[in-house]
Amino acid sequence: MKKLTLIDIIIFLFFLTISALSFTLYTNVSGKPEVHVTSGDKEWVYDLSVDTMATFEGPIGNTTVEILNNKVHIHSSDCKNQICVLSGWIDKPGQWLSCLPNEVFVLIKGKQEISQGEETDDISF
Repeated sequence: MKKLTLIDIIIFLFFLTISALSFTLYTNVSGKPEVHVTSGDKEWVYDLSVDTMATFEGPIGNTTVEILNNKVHIHSSDCKNQICVLSGWIDKPGQWLSCLPNEVFVLIKGKQEISQGEETDDISF
């Protein structure tokens, strides 16, 4: 068995420092999430904490997006299948909704503080 040398210890400490720094940077971020709605070639930005109801015109009619209690969903749309309406509410940065027939896309952008109580799911693990 080989003994540890000074170089081995320095390399180990370097990678340990990089790991700790990365963890600190990515878990202590904060910011104000915003709702970005794109329809056609236009984009609107709304504060997720302000209750809002907005209607957007698309190729087949209107799509209404509702922001309520720091959550957003597609309230109604003139599309045939209503899949966008049935998609439900979203509330975290990176989540999105879309009404493909009416070309309306809703995305929450921003940073969210990660609490210690959150669990890792199968996808992010």
